[in-house]
Amino acid sequence: MSSPEGSIAAANLAFYEALEARDLARMEKLWLHEDSASCIHPGWHRIDGWPEIRRSWQNIFASSRSWTVSCEQVRISLEGDVAWVTCVEAISPFGAEGLDATARMQATNVFRRQNGEWRMIHHHASPSPGGEGSQDEEPIN
Repeated sequence: MSSPEGSIAAANLAFYEALEARDLARMEKLWLHEDSASCIHPGWHRIDGWPEIRRSWQNIFASSRSWTVSCEQVRISLEGDVAWVTCVEAISPFGAEGLDATARMQATNVFRRQNGEWRMIHHHASPSPGGEGSQDEEPIN
């Protein structure tokens, strides 16, 4: 059996894999489907409740070009059945070359353990201060 931190890291990785694949079905499996769930995409207002969060991902996936995503500087914290991951998202349009094409976002992902599974209950991403690609970027997560 893996450690709680390993399970949280796997849930966080699954989120970024679903984001990169623009896979709504995989994203649905990761999120807690409750009214208490919330999401803040870069430059957006807070979205509350799974139905609205799902709609936001659906719109983003349908209207954005392909990208690659990596998660850097990962820090996992755990308190009972709640865990949070802080990290830097590095997002590059597919086929883009060089660091100037990479947007870096500061992100916080909050998970709650439900029936033994870690489900995302909150995602918040904001452009990194002074980071490359942080201005005039289309919100993609």
